[in-house]
Amino acid sequence: MVKLTPEMKADIQKVKVLPLATASNDKTPNVIPIGIAEIDDSDDKDDYIHIMNNFFLKTIANIRENPKVALYIWSPETSGCIQIKGEVAEIAAKGNVYDDMTGRVAEAKPGLPMKEIIRIKITDIFNCKGGKDAGQKIL
Repeated sequence: MVKLTPEMKADIQKVKVLPLATASNDKTPNVIPIGIAEIDDSDDKDDYIHIMNNFFLKTIANIRENPKVALYIWSPETSGCIQIKGEVAEIAAKGNVYDDMTGRVAEAKPGLPMKEIIRIKITDIFNCKGGKDAGQKIL
């Protein structure tokens, strides 16, 4: 069970581009910039992050082979630096989650090819700040 703290949620909202890391089954890494991400904290036990597949190529192939991902949360505006590890719980091209998010994205960025919503269940959060707690698991 992993729930983001209010401070972590605020920091995620401040970051304009989130690096998303994936790896294929043969362990080839891939990192891409994510410009549209939303937090879903409606589940009582776990939080999720939703990202939009607009132009994924290697990323979606990696996710289909190996659903484990990582996101890096930091900018000069954030209060800290965290790494979120998660597992893709769902890839949806229809349904309520897809419809809700694509509606908001279409208003903000018309013309994007909104292929799928990637629903990431947060499994671990680690400290990325330097110092004695660097790399330590937070949640």
